[in-house]
Amino acid sequence: MKRFNLKYIILSLAVLCFCACDDDDPISAGDGDPLSETVVNLEATITPDLLVIGEGNVISFQVTLPNSFSSDATVTARITLDNGNNSIGTATVLAGATTGSGTITVPADDGVITGDTVGGVSNAATITLVAILLDELVSGTTYTISSNSVDLGIYADTLPADSGMNVLFDWEDPATNDLDMEIIDRAFTSIFESAASGSRFESDLFQNAGRDDGIYDVYVTIFTASPTVDLNYDLLMTGPDGVLYVVNGALPAGSPAGTRIAIATFEKVTDAVSGEVSYINIGAL
Repeated sequence: MKRFNLKYIILSLAVLCFCACDDDDPISAGDGDPLSETVVNLEATITPDLLVIGEGNVISFQVTLPNSFSSDATVTARITLDNGNNSIGTATVLAGATTGSGTITVPADDGVITGDTVGGVSNAATITLVAILLDELVSGTTYTISSNSVDLGIYADTLPADSGMNVLFDWEDPATNDLDMEIIDRAFTSIFESAASGSRFESDLFQNAGRDDGIYDVYVTIFTASPTVDLNYDLLMTGPDGVLYVVNGALPAGSPAGTRIAIATFEKVTDAVSGEVSYINIGAL
């Protein structure tokens, strides 16, 4: 019995040795195996629409590739906050093109960004490209991607998506300068939204329901005395799709107290077929 076991062991070792010596080729999983393909890295460029973002909001970005492809390409971007929180979004570059656009949702508000800084806290996040996938793979080639990294600031506060245009107004030195905010139709027939809390931020939701399609303007009124210096402000508007729209500006020193001052505008549009509400022509006045 012992002899039989010994012979069996010797025979097994011989078979293993033969197999090991006979198979010196690299391990391969077939045509799609990266080990047998040429890896080409694409040096691309990412350009975000906003350089100061709001946590939990959606922002748009553009992608530029060094060359085009015969099929569509999906390019993935990543936003990383200083605390390590991150999120990804994608852009589509159509076949034959070198540029495309997409959106990305910023990680949700974690309460880290605080303070009285109008204009946002600088260098609080980055955005870069991390992956590319072609709709039709190129035989024998695997594509990777790298890009510039863009530093982003983060506003101390913005509002989330809601059933309308969610508006927040922030300005310098709110302890000294009390400002109120209103949203009024262009024909000036009615005050549709009013915010006069006396706190640092004034905010209100311009609802989809009960609001006619048309052009609306955002007004601010200085409740305290006329400012002796220019007052920088941020008007931060979040659409129902979560996209953040930003109007930055300044009320000049000596701006009259108690007088409405128009600073921004937007237009409400309802699709006749789907009933979907959107907001367009958003900007400063």
